[in-house]
Amino acid sequence: MIENRLEIQQSQKLSQGLQTVIHLLTLDLDGLSAYMLQAVQENPALEYVPPQKSAQDYAMLVKARFRGGRGDYSASDLAAPTDTAMEDLEQQLHLSGLDETTVRIAEHMLHLLSPRGYFTQELDEFAAEAGISQKQAQQALDAVQALEPVGIGARTVEECLELQLRTREDADPLCYDLIRMHLLDIGKGNLRSITRDTGASLARVRQCVDTIRSLNPAPCSLRDEAVQYIMPEFSVEADANGQLTIQFHNDYYPSFRPDGNFTRLSERLDGDEAAYARRMQASAAQLLRAVEMRQTTMEKLARIILREQRTFFLGQYSLVPLRIDDAAREIGVHEATVYRAIQGKYLYCARGTFPLNHFFQKEISGGASVARVKEIIQEICQKNGRISDRAIAEELEKRGITLSRRTVAKYRSQLDIDSSFHRSNSSKEG
Repeated sequence: MIENRLEIQQSQKLSQGLQTVIHLLTLDLDGLSAYMLQAVQENPALEYVPPQKSAQDYAMLVKARFRGGRGDYSASDLAAPTDTAMEDLEQQLHLSGLDETTVRIAEHMLHLLSPRGYFTQELDEFAAEAGISQKQAQQALDAVQALEPVGIGARTVEECLELQLRTREDADPLCYDLIRMHLLDIGKGNLRSITRDTGASLARVRQCVDTIRSLNPAPCSLRDEAVQYIMPEFSVEADANGQLTIQFHNDYYPSFRPDGNFTRLSERLDGDEAAYARRMQASAAQLLRAVEMRQTTMEKLARIILREQRTFFLGQYSLVPLRIDDAAREIGVHEATVYRAIQGKYLYCARGTFPLNHFFQKEISGGASVARVKEIIQEICQKNGRISDRAIAEELEKRGITLSRRTVAKYRSQLDIDSSFHRSNSSKEG
C-alpha cells in the first residue's frame, strides 16, 4: 500500500537585493567595472559614471610620494601575490558549516579537479577508492558544486552551464533543453535548426542562445595565479602624532547614477511602456542601494581592521589575532559575507600593499597570531642557521607558544626557509 504524506518545510532564501549586495562584495575593481558596464547595457534607467582616475595614476602618485624616502620604489610595489584558486575553494569549504566528514571528503575531491575545475572521475569509482558510500560521495560533490565560482566541480560542460543557469531566476526553461541537446548547434550558429527541432520561435531561441553564451564553460583556473598589479580599496595613513586615518579611493572606482534622459522620457509614457519604465527604475534603484551597501560594508570592515591592527599600521608590532566571525557579528552579517568581502581586495599603508584577508589572523596558543609566530621563527633561524624544527618548537615553547614540530616545519616552508639539513649543507659549501 502506497502511503502519501504531505510535509511542510521552511527554508530561508536571500532576497534578490541582498544577493546583489553579496555579489558586489566579491568583486574587485575590474570585476566591479565589468558588472556595472553590463548592468547599464541591460537597464536604460542607469547611467555609468567612469572612474575619474586610473590604477596607473595611483601607482604614479604613490611612487612620487615615496621618491624622497625610498629611491627604489616603483609601481611594482603595488603588486601582491593573490591566494591561489585552490586555497580560496578550501576556505569556502571550511566556512560552509557542513559536517567534518563531508568537508574532508570534499576537500579531497577538490584536489582531483582538472585545471579548469571539472571533476572527471566517475563518482562510484571515487567512492570505492576513498572507502566511502555513494551517498557520502554525492554529498561531497554537492558541497563542491555549491562553491564559487558557480560551475566548479561539474562533470561535463553541460552540467557546468546548467549549474550557472540555476542561479538565474528569470532563465527560460528552454535554455536547459538547448544546453542538453543543442550545444553543438549553438557553437555552429545553427539557430534555425534549433527552431525546427524545438518548435520555439526564432526570437525565443536567439534569446536563450544569448543567455547560454553569457555563461562560462571554464569558470575557474586551478593553475597557480601570477602576480598582478592591484588597486587597493583604501589606504591607511599615519601622521606625525600617530593618528591613523582611512582614505577610500573612490575616484578610482566607477559608479552608477539614474539616467536623467530616461527619467524625463518615462514621465511621458503610459500603458505597457510606462510599466516597463517603472520596472527598469525599480531595478536601477535596487542596484544603487546595493552599491551603497557594498561601500558601507567595506567602510565598516576598514574601521575594524584599523582598530584591531593599530600597532601594525604604526610600525610597532606584528598583526594580532582577528577572527572573521567576530567581525561578522560586529557588522551584523554572516561570516561568509565577510569572507567574500575580503577576498581579492587590498589596502595600502606605509608598510606596503596587503590583501585584506592578511589582517584576519588565527590565534595560536599563547595569544600570538600566525603572522607573529612566523616572524619569531624567521628571527630564530636568522640567529641560528642550523637550528632544527624540533629545536625551534622548543624555543617557541620557552616564549609561551606551543607548536608541534610538523606545524613549525609548515610555517618555515611557507617562509621559504630551507630545512636545517639543507641550510647546514649550504653553509658547508659556502
